[in-house]
Amino acid sequence: MKRPAHWFGLLAGAVLLCAYAATALGQHAGQVVWEWDWPRKLLAPDGDPALARIIGLLRLPRVLGAILIGAALAPAGLVLQSVSRNPLADPFLLGISGGAALGVVVANTLGASGGSMGLWFIPTVAFLGAQGATILVLSIARGPGQRVSLLGLVLGGVVINAFCSAIIVLLLTQFEPLKLRITTAWLAGGLGYLTWSQLAVGAVGGLAALVLLGFRSREINAFALGEEGARLVGVNASRVLYEVTWAASVLAGLAVSLGGLIGYIGLIVPHLVLMMSRRNFLPNLWLSALLGALVLLVADTLARTLLSPQEIPVGVLTALVGTPALLVLLRREMRR
Repeated sequence: MKRPAHWFGLLAGAVLLCAYAATALGQHAGQVVWEWDWPRKLLAPDGDPALARIIGLLRLPRVLGAILIGAALAPAGLVLQSVSRNPLADPFLLGISGGAALGVVVANTLGASGGSMGLWFIPTVAFLGAQGATILVLSIARGPGQRVSLLGLVLGGVVINAFCSAIIVLLLTQFEPLKLRITTAWLAGGLGYLTWSQLAVGAVGGLAALVLLGFRSREINAFALGEEGARLVGVNASRVLYEVTWAASVLAGLAVSLGGLIGYIGLIVPHLVLMMSRRNFLPNLWLSALLGALVLLVADTLARTLLSPQEIPVGVLTALVGTPALLVLLRREMRR
């Protein structure tokens, strides 16, 4: 098994290479074309200004958005799986992403702009929705002795997801046609509407949550002994659970506010990371961020090229791949 540092270098190089290639990927007259010299076309003063705007305002934000969202969803799934000792824990399956999407749709329905909060408004309402869904799922999942059960988490996530989906559909029926089309495309996983200012806000919030999780890595490792075992080794389990769940809600909320509902990244990537590295949360946190960024970047690139000139919502593509993987994991856990 390679050291985490080796995997870190390989994944970082793969992300940079794929980001360059994805930015070079364009379309002309319905055909996929490669523009490997896109930095020159972007920066050359005598170049095509229309092409430069396409690269600078559409392709680059989309590529960086895929990296940022993947780097948020995978660590969120990793921390949820670590503290709950539940290999099926994932922001999408547990209803956290659905709560975040509901918060954004409610804000759009009310026509709220955020006033003085400006760019922080949509990430804030997404976080509030994610946090509300998290609290509800945990309250449903706690059984006798206030213990969180695997079955309770899965069923709680199903209930909250169904409730949020029903409310979202009800609200969407009130939208005008153009707004409905844009919102529906965003909910299915739309990365084509990102701006540089949105990416900056998402990067700041996501990095802050990852740093907090990094500082709590020792306490999170203690949860391998279970909640009671963590208390026996001196960890304030209740406080740590709240803090890391809050951080996971921030990551999931930011991901949803930027790219809509993109499932299974937070479920599958942590399992791949555990195949690459030992069960040490701190290195696995950054490995999952890099691998999540790489997986979503590749998925989004395929989504916009497989049926060119039409585009597949990236959330649909990840669901088509992730659902069989979920069935395999679920079957393995039931055998145990």
